[in-house]
Amino acid sequence: MLHSEGLFATAPAPRRSGVGRALRSVVGYSALLLAVGLSAFVGVELPLVLFLAVAGIGFFALAWFRPKTALALTLIGALISPQLQAALGSVGGIADEALIFGTCAAIAARRLVAEKTLVWLPGMGWFVLFLFAGALGAVLYGTPLSISLQGATLLAKCFVFAFAVAQVHWSPKDLQGLAKSGFILALVLIATGFVNLVIPGPWTGLFGGSPVQFTAGIPSIIGPFRQPAAFGRMAVIIAASILVYQFFVRSSWFGYAAAFILAGLALLTFRVKSLVGLLTVSSGLVLRAGRPMLLFVIAGVIPAALAIVGPGLFLYVFGDVDLYYGEGAVSARSRLTDGGLGVAQTYFPLGVGFGRYGSATAADYYSPEYIRLGFQYIYGIGSGIGMGKYLNDTQWPALLGETGWLGTIAFVIGAILAVRVLFFRVADNEPSIIRWIRLSGICWFALIMLDSVAAPAFSSPPSYLFLFAAPAIIASIRSDLRAGSMVLPPLLPAPVRSTTSSAASSAALAPDRRRSLEAEGMIAPDEESNAFVSSAARGSGRRKPRSNPGDAP
Repeated sequence: MLHSEGLFATAPAPRRSGVGRALRSVVGYSALLLAVGLSAFVGVELPLVLFLAVAGIGFFALAWFRPKTALALTLIGALISPQLQAALGSVGGIADEALIFGTCAAIAARRLVAEKTLVWLPGMGWFVLFLFAGALGAVLYGTPLSISLQGATLLAKCFVFAFAVAQVHWSPKDLQGLAKSGFILALVLIATGFVNLVIPGPWTGLFGGSPVQFTAGIPSIIGPFRQPAAFGRMAVIIAASILVYQFFVRSSWFGYAAAFILAGLALLTFRVKSLVGLLTVSSGLVLRAGRPMLLFVIAGVIPAALAIVGPGLFLYVFGDVDLYYGEGAVSARSRLTDGGLGVAQTYFPLGVGFGRYGSATAADYYSPEYIRLGFQYIYGIGSGIGMGKYLNDTQWPALLGETGWLGTIAFVIGAILAVRVLFFRVADNEPSIIRWIRLSGICWFALIMLDSVAAPAFSSPPSYLFLFAAPAIIASIRSDLRAGSMVLPPLLPAPVRSTTSSAASSAALAPDRRRSLEAEGMIAPDEESNAFVSSAARGSGRRKPRSNPGDAP
């Protein structure tokens, strides 16, 4: 925040009497001793409860004083929540929900206390209507409170996290930090992917807890996750962000290499969604960037590539589509989809309520709706041991079944309003790094929506927190610009790389002014490496600042 201390200055409080101070001290210390005593008693009887209480208080304090650090830890917790669940059982299984809702409560309370206002996440009103539909359905049709709460937290956590993100002030310098953090995550994915390829058996046994899946003799990569689909999802998301940075901020050979390697590793998961997502996002970015050389190469390469791999690619993609939703409408996903439509019609317009259809909660408690529909004897969605492995294998039936047509339509409208803000510049002099987060957010949204046709992409790790994160950041920046607490400097012309003009270009600003703008992430430092380039590759790639104010989005 850019508020001065004078804005919050108040008149000095009158000195209280010694009796009053003594009384407050006695009450305060008595309360502290009581709390310590109760904690000691609980610690003897229930050590886990004490640990969780202390951890919760500590994390709440962290979120209050260091909100961005708390958001980073929450994101990490969501990424590794399957591993936490495997290691800690039920406690690890709710770790990401606890982090998300605790962080949101602390950050929202902090903003209300400090600034007396909250930033409205685009589409939040529709998301509230979505929650209302699912909750009212649960009340009307008798879902136990504990089950409905679990179901609600699963479907709400993606936009609850985004709401928390929107309450934090984001500067261009912060976005540069996000870009660098994304590159670090890319290196982790690349390193673990290669190790996975070299020692697939031990690696999958350690992280996946299941046998290696081979396709044509090649192991499906899981990286640091438990499933190939999770690795493919995250690899494509990070690769898309790197490509956006290369096209619209600053390019280097190392950044392109990182994106290319991540894309290749994503394809080695042998998941159709990774392939289709890569083709969709990379094609859209290349067309949007409008690079003549790239367009020329693609125009020459695509016809030959389609002639060679087109038939096989067609069979590969549509074979999976038939597996998901075909097979004479008897596949697990087809039955779940048909059942979701039927439940939405039966309980029109609200649905049966949270925790009762298509979600992980409905699978855990095996919803009575599944028995009513006769699912209990069908492999993949049945109730016996090993029978229900596909009960949580798609997303939209859960929205339809649990919140009905009213909740599903509300969610769709809210999602459209949220992503809509990413298509418009925050200002005419928008820095390229803000453009990076906008275009990355569009890519994330498209990829997660594509993934939702055959996975619970709005509620399952590792990618669901990316769904509305970029709209939340942009909403915060727009709020700060309207309030005047953030001022964007005029965009500088791209520096001319020549022996005669480079000195004049560098001297266009006073040294102190240039250093100030560089520190805020408004302009690219002359010698700073690409955020997606390691120090070893510094200076080896060609950098191309992208700061044309006429470009949109």
